[in-house]
Amino acid sequence: MSNLQQQLDRIAAKLAPKIDNALAHEVADAVREEESETIKEVVYGVYTPKLYRRRGDLDGFGDPYNLEAKVKDGTLTVKNVTEPNPGGVLNDGAVTTGKHLDELIEYGYGSANGTYDFPKRGAAFMKARPFTKKTIEHLKQNKLHVSALKKGLKRLGIITK
Repeated sequence: MSNLQQQLDRIAAKLAPKIDNALAHEVADAVREEESETIKEVVYGVYTPKLYRRRGDLDGFGDPYNLEAKVKDGTLTVKNVTEPNPGGVLNDGAVTTGKHLDELIEYGYGSANGTYDFPKRGAAFMKARPFTKKTIEHLKQNKLHVSALKKGLKRLGIITK
């Protein structure tokens, strides 16, 4: 192995934990905020529920604290871990429980990811509301994750261009 390659490997080994740190903090926060805002648009903006009360950004689907971020080997993964609304039913409707709410909303009723327990079929909530896909599109446009990574690296003493 060349001397240059060894130097590059040492630099990469020193940078990797700092990159992971910035991903876990600044970048994760930026992605959570963007996804929370996108949920307001793509999920909540589609209809007003009649069978339940939304929890919104207070322990609901739009709450950034329900967006779990994990970093491993330079990759940030964010997953919405909001549980279905256990007690928000009005008019004696059924409650969707024991489901992966994020997948039901992202892909819609009847996809490989399950079904809702609500009795009304064909309603707006049954259709896919791809909040993850739209969040990624927003981030590609506004580059908030890039700015956040630079900010995190600067906090750790690494200056970027």
